[in-house]
Amino acid sequence: MNKKFHSILFLGAGGVSMHQLALAMHNLGLKVYCYDAQKNEYLQLLEKNGIKTSTKFEKTFLNVDLCVASGAIKQDNKYIQALKFKNVEIVDRAVFLGWICAKFKTVIAVAGTHGKSSTASLIYEILRINGEKVSCHIGADVFAPRFNFDDDYLVVEACEYNKSFLSIYPNIAVITNVEAEHMDCYKNLFSLKSAFSTFIKRAKFRFVYNEKSTNFLKRYKNINFVDKTDLKLKPKILGEYNLKNISLAVAVAKQIGVTDDVIVRAVNNFNGVPRRYEYLGKYKDNKIYIDYAHHPTEIQSFISTFMLQNCSAQIVFQPHTYSRTKNFLKKFIEVFKTVNNLCIFKEYPARETSNMGLSAYQLYLKIKKINPLVEYAENEKQLSKFIKSSGAIAFVGAGDINLIAKKFVAKR
Repeated sequence: MNKKFHSILFLGAGGVSMHQLALAMHNLGLKVYCYDAQKNEYLQLLEKNGIKTSTKFEKTFLNVDLCVASGAIKQDNKYIQALKFKNVEIVDRAVFLGWICAKFKTVIAVAGTHGKSSTASLIYEILRINGEKVSCHIGADVFAPRFNFDDDYLVVEACEYNKSFLSIYPNIAVITNVEAEHMDCYKNLFSLKSAFSTFIKRAKFRFVYNEKSTNFLKRYKNINFVDKTDLKLKPKILGEYNLKNISLAVAVAKQIGVTDDVIVRAVNNFNGVPRRYEYLGKYKDNKIYIDYAHHPTEIQSFISTFMLQNCSAQIVFQPHTYSRTKNFLKKFIEVFKTVNNLCIFKEYPARETSNMGLSAYQLYLKIKKINPLVEYAENEKQLSKFIKSSGAIAFVGAGDINLIAKKFVAKR
């Protein structure tokens, strides 16, 4: 970000990353405008902070020096067309984030198919507790976005979608795991692994969790393959998968020079990130939880942990995108074939249309052939009939299923 910009338009500002970037630029004193097709809690948050937002075309929003667009914005968008006519520079969200990262002395970037937000949040929390000057940009709503260019560290979640993490040149690179995901953006698994290889090789210090999915990286030198930490910890966050995230965060903290006692204190006091095994409250006599799991591996890990704590639990799963449902159909069936008290909820299409894969109802029909007890809900009214009178229920998925869960909690 060598040029000086005084005003920025964010297109797709209702996303987790985009609204954080918009708010951060506003806090730095820039004039910020925000657009998204639908109003949500993130746009409302931006408005509360004095930022002008809209869900329609506003001519006044064109008076900017720069436009930052999310991957959900198409080239035929009215703003894109008008700004191109005015020769206003338009950049992808990932490129803009890369510009910001370049402003910091030390960038710690966390990539991986699963566990990015939790691992990045743990690293940030350990450094914060240690008294370091540290900024962060993390996909989950854990901390208010903080971009103080005078800070010594920036902890950033580096997403592989659309190869966006290749816009970042980290000093410390972390990879949690690598599985097939976002295959609409990659030709094949080899292409995906090549992108992760490029990412990790850029950093001076490299940390990768030592498991089967990351074995392909062992051909490269100077990578720290991390096993489970031997520190005696009593973390609040549950699950085998979180022990892996913790171990990576511990390894990075030790590299920076944080003492064991500070690491233990920070990890043990860490409450986890939103939408990761998060307790919301009660609906009738049900304890309501939400979890962001949307990839089959994540779902399997969450359900295994959740069922240990709640043996007769109910699961509501909302598929995220038609293409993912199609690409992972066999794995979804494998995960759900023995799950009792399961309800498939109408899909969250995100950026996609129905011709790009399979719907939630189609997934339900496939599962029902093996698990006849599975149910389907198209809306909240149908879902309320599924929910039993007592117990625990988890609303699982990366779409708006968390908002559905919150509505039930509000009803009590």
